[in-house]
Order: sequence, then structure tokens, then C-alpha cells
Amino acid sequence: MKRVQLKAEKREVSTKGMLNKYRHEGFIPGIVYGENLNGLSVIINEREFLVIAKKEGRNVLVDLEVQGNVYPTIFKEIQKNPIGGKILHVDFEAVNLEKPIYTTIPVVTKGEAKGIKMGGILDQGLYKVEVEGLITDLPDRIEIDVTDLEIKDVYYVKDLKIPEKIKLYTPLDTVVVSVVTPTVEEVPAPVAEVVPEEGVVVAPGTEAPKEERGKEEKGKEEKAKEEKK
Repeated sequence: MKRVQLKAEKREVSTKGMLNKYRHEGFIPGIVYGENLNGLSVIINEREFLVIAKKEGRNVLVDLEVQGNVYPTIFKEIQKNPIGGKILHVDFEAVNLEKPIYTTIPVVTKGEAKGIKMGGILDQGLYKVEVEGLITDLPDRIEIDVTDLEIKDVYYVKDLKIPEKIKLYTPLDTVVVSVVTPTVEEVPAPVAEVVPEEGVVVAPGTEAPKEERGKEEKGKEEKAKEEKK
């Protein structure tokens, strides 16, 4: 896992108004949790944080420096404003570099599958795997080269290249990505509705064509005239 440095300033537990003041001045409130930390409240420079987040993503080891002390941490939670996406608060988790941690690693694809050129669709069903290991041994992501995948080819978790020192918890038979044939939904042809003449009751499915019904009515009239004679 890639390692970066970030400076922070210690702060006292703040009111809502004070938190908003920090944000207005270009800082992000945060808190650091850990074995020997009882919730260390900090503020970090918004611009410096965004550079790291944009370049490295969330799977990164952050050496957080607070008043001369350096805490190896990972991003535990990043709270954003639902309107506009501005970062409101960051939770850091201090980690012991000598102890394995349980976490997830993102799975990403690269290349264009052969099956796509044949009319197929690349279907990724798994975007992260559950693992355990020393944080310094964890990769920031796992890549799958899908170039050789053809239609109906499937890539399973067992096919992933996981470092030997990492313990994998996601079931090996889980499908990560596959190339599937697009399905076309059949639309039934519209059925013409036969409307009976006014005053005539017709059982469903027994309606006769209008022309035939006209002939039947004419025949009935002629037969009635013959009987009167």
C-alpha cells in the first residue's frame, strides 16, 4: 500500500459554529481513533487532503503528523455534503504496522475484452475483496487484464493474483467479471380487438368477422319471409 505524509493540527472539541469556521478558512475537521488514542480531534489542510485523495484514492497509508507525533493511519470514513460533495469531516484510524488488519481491496479491470468486439458485454460483479495482512504488505488495488476474455469467459476470485503474505476471505468461486451475450427482450405482437355490433352479446374468443355476421343476419331475414308465405 502506498504511503504518504499529511500534517494536521490538534483542536479542541468544537461547536458546530467553530467547525463551520474551520471549513470556511480552508480546513477540514477530523478525528483520529486508535489503541492509545481516545479520539484525537484535528484539522487538516483541505487543499493538501484533496491532492492525496485525488491522486491516491482512499486505499493509502497516511503518516499523519500532529504536534511532532506521527501516526500511521488509514481513512476510516470521509463525510461529504450531499449537495456539491464538499468534504465535511474525515475519520482516521491509527494502525499498528506490526499487526495484521482486516480490510477490503478494490478490484479494477484494464484492457478491452475480445468478447466486446464480438458483440458481448463486460459484466463486473465484484468490485472489492476481503483480505487480512500487514498494512505495509497490502496492495492499494488488484488489477485484472480482461483483454483475452471472450464471450462466456468468466474470471473468478481464485484467478486473482493475491500476494502470498495476504490472507483472502472472499470465496474463491465468486465471479469477479465475465463477458455475456446481450439479451433481447421479445415484445409480443399486438392482438386486434374485435368489437361486436351494438346489442349483440358475444362470448370471448367466438367473435365472427363483421362480413360473416352480415351474411348470417341477411339469411335469417330471408328465411323469416319464406316462412310467412
